[in-house]
Amino acid sequence: MRFFLFIIPFILSFGCIRDNKIPKDVIPQNQMRKIMWDLMRADAYVNDFVMKDSTRDKKAESAKLYEKIFGIHATSQEVFKKSLAFYQNRPDLFKVISDSLRADEKKSQQYPDAKKPQIDTTLRKMKLSKKLIEKKS
Repeated sequence: MRFFLFIIPFILSFGCIRDNKIPKDVIPQNQMRKIMWDLMRADAYVNDFVMKDSTRDKKAESAKLYEKIFGIHATSQEVFKKSLAFYQNRPDLFKVISDSLRADEKKSQQYPDAKKPQIDTTLRKMKLSKKLIEKKS
């Protein structure tokens, strides 16, 4: 009887601990963030550009873009939906993804025309060649 009185609290205490391990059939957080970012950009493209053309169907265009995105990331819509459901049931893990999406959005608003500021490679090459000439002299 003592054995059962020891086992029951032990099982209850460790059974309530959440494990941060992600199952193998679920897309990892970083990859999920990248997929969701691409899907959001595809939706923005459809809303901003495709909807101006009344001959095109919004749902069909979105579906085409989604399939391309899933192909790029080597996943399927079913796996994505299953992973999304897993993360929605785990708010602690989903918060990490949503926070990083917000950070990505802020970065993209910082440089709207390009992902990163362009460095003038010609100027950099000129400085490098100038340094090499000075070293030879």
